[in-house]
This record gives sequence, structure tokens and C-alpha cells, in this order.
Amino acid sequence: MPDDRPLTIPATLERAARLFGDRRAYVEGERGVTWSETWRRAQDAAAGLVAVGLQKGDRVAICAENSINWIVAYHAVAMAGGCGILVYFELKPGEIVEQVSRPGSRFLVASASVLAKLPDGVPGVETVILAGDRGAAGMLRLSDVAAKATDASRAELASRAPAPDDLAAIIYTSGTTGGAKGVMLTHRNFLANGHAIRQHISFGSDESVLLVLPLHHAMTFIATVVLPALVGAHFIIENDLLRLRDRLREYKPTIFFGVPALYELLYRNILARAEAEGRLATLQKGLRISRLVKRLTGLNIGPLLFKQVHEALGGRLRFLVSGGAALNPQTALDYFALGLPLLQGWGMTEAAPAIALQSFSPWRFRFTRYYERHAGSVGPALPGIELRLIDVPDKGITVAETGQGEVIVRGENLFRGYWQAEAETRAVLVDGWLHTGDLGRIGRDGAVWLTGRSKYVIVLESGEKVFPDEVEDKLRESVLLEDVCVVGRKPRERTQVVAIVYANVEAARARAAEAGVDLDEAALRRFVAQDVERLGRELAAYKRIANVELTDAPLPKTALRKVARGRIRETYDFNYETWLASSTS
Repeated sequence: MPDDRPLTIPATLERAARLFGDRRAYVEGERGVTWSETWRRAQDAAAGLVAVGLQKGDRVAICAENSINWIVAYHAVAMAGGCGILVYFELKPGEIVEQVSRPGSRFLVASASVLAKLPDGVPGVETVILAGDRGAAGMLRLSDVAAKATDASRAELASRAPAPDDLAAIIYTSGTTGGAKGVMLTHRNFLANGHAIRQHISFGSDESVLLVLPLHHAMTFIATVVLPALVGAHFIIENDLLRLRDRLREYKPTIFFGVPALYELLYRNILARAEAEGRLATLQKGLRISRLVKRLTGLNIGPLLFKQVHEALGGRLRFLVSGGAALNPQTALDYFALGLPLLQGWGMTEAAPAIALQSFSPWRFRFTRYYERHAGSVGPALPGIELRLIDVPDKGITVAETGQGEVIVRGENLFRGYWQAEAETRAVLVDGWLHTGDLGRIGRDGAVWLTGRSKYVIVLESGEKVFPDEVEDKLRESVLLEDVCVVGRKPRERTQVVAIVYANVEAARARAAEAGVDLDEAALRRFVAQDVERLGRELAAYKRIANVELTDAPLPKTALRKVARGRIRETYDFNYETWLASSTS
């Protein structure tokens, strides 16, 4: 890696201030800061942290909604030689306390809403800093910390500059398979990943990116804290999804980062708005024409047919990026038909986090069927990252026979290990390779196609294997099936493929009205069974759902809105009245 590339996060911010000083860095509501202002505010806060007792190597927990202050606070911690502990602000009080105290955090930067959940404080935390400008009188604010800086503490900062292999952050895994683990990531990990992403995709200083995902997640962290500083781009910060449409119109971003659940919601909203305005039939006809022209000629006429949709999204989007969970290929195809390039990436917190990512070629998108043929792929490995496939003996999966296996990864982006969990670290880091637990295949062009998590593959007595993700993608084509989790159950002697379903209340009401019947439990079960049976006909017989278990509440989710499969219960009860009420809870 060239010597002129920064290898720590503070060095990256210093370089951004020097190269892009007067350019806008972050916008929050009506407020914004330049790169020079971000650097100055972070320096002041870092010197203040030193003055109030932060020692090199100290852990500082940050638990707050997205804001400029969140970003400044993290940079200040890193400049002062500390390690940020990134905690999701929507966790329950006990979960926040556990994640803040587990790594021995002496400092906590939190929003007023988080602190309201913690009336008794957090054991071991000596200094609490309010992230926002509003809170109880007498609270120590981030600006108050900066005011405590002295000449001595400012001079001390030079000796606090972190080395590339110092810890930059501990980020908790999403907990899809049980308890969250603290992933230790160094400055080198993040910068190796940042430089690789920058090399792989078209991302420059003129970009304007809208952020709505929580900053405690590795994908959002690198996209917001690391990447824009490398190129001088700027980010618009928004916490309220209800204001997403206004922000798109107001700031006209060129790139949008999201998760599959958000893109599915956005697409449904496009259809709903068209229906409310009496032009749904016109929109659907346009989609059919767009798909037909693409299939016959390779031309994408979506931007010509759907100018109104593009304008509603700001009118300047070059491409959208999906990560955090598997993107249903049909969702990608829906966006392509609208003329919107929706690129998919894949990563893990343990990889800081990106491993593979589709690159963007305007020519390929507009004049070929390349992206349609690659819908469902997560793209090739990023530069500097090696991928291999290995057998999964306990599932009977061999690469030589099936062309697929568990994907393992090697590169400078791989984490140091799990906090105080050596056995768990040894289980996934083997001879320098990260065992991802994801099954996949690698195409001749290097594109990676993921087929599911190895531990969740359902092996039938016939030897046939069912990949839950594939079946779930098909079932989610029904608007009625809001949450779906496919699992293997063995009620008797043979394993069954079972779908646990939370049905969408409004979709069920619409179905009942269309059918001219009253909506009751029997009708709901009939509608769900009809959709499961209809969509199942498009799958091989052994993959079809043998039984449906209804749940009267949404399934447990991670912060990025994917179903937390590891928290799925063995059995589910269903109460019709509880389910009806769930739409307003």
C-alpha cells in the first residue's frame, strides 16, 4: 500500500482537513460542518478528554442517535488514543449497560434519551458526556469537554496519535445467532477496507450521500467516518425515516446506502404513492415495457419512463448500495426496471466490514443485461482480499461435487479477535483465514453468489438440502408475508420445511376486501396458505413449505432490520386479536 495513504482514522481526518478544508463534510438538519471545522472540533474535544483524565488505550462507549456530535466524539476519542465502543441506542437498558461495561469503559458519550434509560448509571463509568445540546441542567456536554482543554493537554495529543495496529473500535455483532460478541477492529483494518472500497467503486469528492442507518454498525461506520474523509465527499445525516423523502428532495444525494428492508419499504411506498395518485396502472405498464425492452435490446429506458420517481428521490442518484443482509434478487430487478442501479455488497463486522461489492459501470447498466444477469450476486472480492471455498462435512457439502462451500476470507481488514473470547476467536480465525459461516459459489468472472448460512442449511433425510434464504426470498414476493423465517422442524420421524410467518395486517385487510369476505382468523390462514402454496410451485418439490406457523407479532430483528434467526423460538402461538392490534403498536 503506498506510503501516502493514511493508515489511521485521525490521520485520515487530518488529511481531509488539509486537502478539503472548506468543503462541506456533514449536514444535520439545518446545520453543517466543513472538514476543517470537523478536524478543529475533534481536536478541541480530544484535548478536553485528555484534560479530564482519558488515558491512552481507554475505552469510551458511544451510545447515541446519529449526529455530527457523534462523529466528532468518535474522532476525539481516537485522537486522544482511546478506543470507541459503539453501542446501539435502541437496545434495552440492561443490554446497554452490559455492552458499555463489558470492555471496561471509563467514559460514556450518550444522548439524553439513552441516559434517561439509565437512571442508575453504568458500573465502572466515571465520566458521562452528553452527546447532544439538550439535557438535564448540569450535564457535561461535548462542548464543555472541549472547553476544558489546556495548553498541556493539547501538547499531549501528539504523543497520543494511534499506531495502525492500535484498536480503533469495538463493534458488537448483530446477535443473529445469540449473544452479541465484541469485535476488536484496528485502524489498519478500517483503512485497508476503506482504501479497497475507494479503489473498487466510483466514489469522489463531488458525492453527496444520505445516511439513515445507525452509526454503531460497521457498514455505516466505515461509510460515514472513513470513506468520505478519504475523498472529501459529504454526508447528510437523518435519523427519522419519515423525513427521508424530504431529505432526498432537499439535498439531492448522488449515492444512498441502505439495507434490504429499507429498499423493500421504499419500493412499496413508490407503488402506494402511484396508487394514491391514480397512476398505478400506468406505472406497472411502464415497468413491463422497461423489462421487455431490457430483455430484448439490453437498453435501460427506466430513467426516461420514470422521471417522476427519479425526481422524488432527488434526481441525482448515480447508484444505491445495499448491505447488512441478503438482498432479494427480485428487489434488485425492480429497481433496475425503474432505471435505478441497486448494487449489493457483502461483509461481516469481523472484516471491517466489506468483503465483496458490485462495482458500477453506467455503460453496462444502460446498454447491457449485465446487472440483470448478476442480480443476487454480491460482486467480486474487494482489492487485497482473498476468497476460498471449503467443504462443510457436517452438512455433506463438498466443493468438488457441488461447486459451492463455506466462503473463507483473508486480508488486512480482518479483525484482531473477539473481546475476552479467545475460544470463539480461534473458532473463526484459522491460520489467518476468517471462516465466515456463509455458503456460496464463485463465478468464472469472480462474482460471489451467497446461498445461505452453513449452520442453518436444512438437510432432509433424502440427502437433499434446503437453503432457507432461497425459500424466504421467494416467499417475500408476497406483500402479505411481512416477516418470514424458514426453519427445519422434526415433529415426528422426518424433517419438515416450516415457514414462521408474521402477516401484514393491512395487506390481509386488502385481500379480504378484494375477495368480498370478512377478515377473521380462518380467512387469514387461508390467504397465507394460498400465497405459500402459489409461490412454492416455483420451487423444487423438496424445498416447498410443509407447514406454516403464524406468529401474532413481528419476528425479532437486528438493528439492520434482518430477522435474527438465532432468536427464533421453537414454537409460536397465534392470537388473532393480538395480531390485529400489532399493526398499531
